[in-house]
Amino acid sequence: MKTISYVFALVAIFCTTGMFAQEYKIPVENSRNGKLSLNDFTGDFTIDGYDGKEIVISTGQDDEDREVPERAKGLKPIYSKGTDNTGVGIKMEKNGDEITLTCLMPITKRRDYTVKVPNNFSVKVKSECGGANDIVIQNMKNEVEVKTCHSVKIKNVTGSLVLASISGNIDVDQCGMDKDQTISLATVSGDITTKFTEFNIKSPIRLATVSGEIDVTLTPKAAVTVKMGTISGSLYSDFDITESGKKMKQVGGNQVDLPLNGGGTELNLGTVSGNVYLRKGK
Repeated sequence: MKTISYVFALVAIFCTTGMFAQEYKIPVENSRNGKLSLNDFTGDFTIDGYDGKEIVISTGQDDEDREVPERAKGLKPIYSKGTDNTGVGIKMEKNGDEITLTCLMPITKRRDYTVKVPNNFSVKVKSECGGANDIVIQNMKNEVEVKTCHSVKIKNVTGSLVLASISGNIDVDQCGMDKDQTISLATVSGDITTKFTEFNIKSPIRLATVSGEIDVTLTPKAAVTVKMGTISGSLYSDFDITESGKKMKQVGGNQVDLPLNGGGTELNLGTVSGNVYLRKGK
């Protein structure tokens, strides 16, 4: 029993000394005029919207990450992209309602971050291909734009979505609630999965991949005109296609125009090498 207690004590000491969190806060207003840009993050990071008036940057670092060589004591680190003015390896620039966060860590040093953002801000992410980071963005009410080489996960974002990846999956959950929302998702090598929990969108929607599959779930009564196609794959759906069969138009190859519930918002689903799945939600 004493041995077990001793082991737990060692684990507790390791967890409290080997890991610690740092935090940096930026006072802002929760305004739709607010804009947050994030550049060159080397690790995974989550952007989480909330009803507040601060941008809160958090990072957990291990001993190796924060270890300073003996000869460097009393010196400040130099980064090629600028000066760390936050204490968490990030350069922060503020110009009115616009905040820019640039990760200063070299691509050989991965560091993960969580960023809490007032939910009315628009968010723009640009990520270099050298970093190995996956991006999660959730609970935002304004536009989200992402350019990355890796995977992107979006949940409960009612603003417009413009997402582009070179080699990663795009996963969007709980969208379609705002009629002014526009959605454009594209990846070169990856799958696109999108779930519409409501469907009030009026603007055309575009989902495209070169080497990957597209999987879309619509509400049962969504009034859409689906234009879906694939070069070397197949098309699948559990909607009642026979009901719209007389209006369905074959464009060529594996490409069709399919009006659901009388037709409506244009939904474009296209892949070169992969299948397209159109599902009926609950």
